[in-house]
Amino acid sequence: MNIDHLISKKDLLAVMGISYGQLYRWKRQRLIPEEWFLKQSAYTGQETFFPREQILSRIQSILELKDKYSLDELARLLSPQAPGTEFYREELTTFAEIDQKILGGLPADKKYTYPELGFLSALSSLPLSGEELALLVQKGFAYAGIREAKGCVVFSAGGKTCLVFTDSAGALNFDKDVQVLGVFSLDEETAKLKMKYENEKRQKGSQG
Repeated sequence: MNIDHLISKKDLLAVMGISYGQLYRWKRQRLIPEEWFLKQSAYTGQETFFPREQILSRIQSILELKDKYSLDELARLLSPQAPGTEFYREELTTFAEIDQKILGGLPADKKYTYPELGFLSALSSLPLSGEELALLVQKGFAYAGIREAKGCVVFSAGGKTCLVFTDSAGALNFDKDVQVLGVFSLDEETAKLKMKYENEKRQKGSQG
């Protein structure tokens, strides 16, 4: 991974205002994936780095929710593959992160998991029209693959553009004629949706 996309452990602790102990306790509790702890050579020797955007987003989410959930509950929310809620197509209209023009191309009688919603959320953030997004979904949304995505999943359209999901920190290289529309962590996209909507559901339940 390009060093520009990394943040050192020292800088992470300073930026987020957390301690060394908190960071490694969250690692033990599976709130932060072990593979995000990257050993890199530096002028002081071996140092630990993290994928910048992913770790900053994850720690911000943990800080916001750690007083509302136990660490075990947070670990469940942050695990995209853990059993959880499924949604019919008409229920997806409540997810503001998903472009509504995408929904018409989805089977109405199928239940959708949070990893699939994470995929749709990332797809919706791309600089494409609703019609283009709907076409991509119709042509290439491999539902089974999204459920069990590991490593790198490439979503292509016309052989010239691609959307990449990766939960590894490896370098990604493409031919020069391929336009990369976006690179996302499927785990992180899924976790953000799960935390937001499971938290809203819990709040509504407590008010009822």
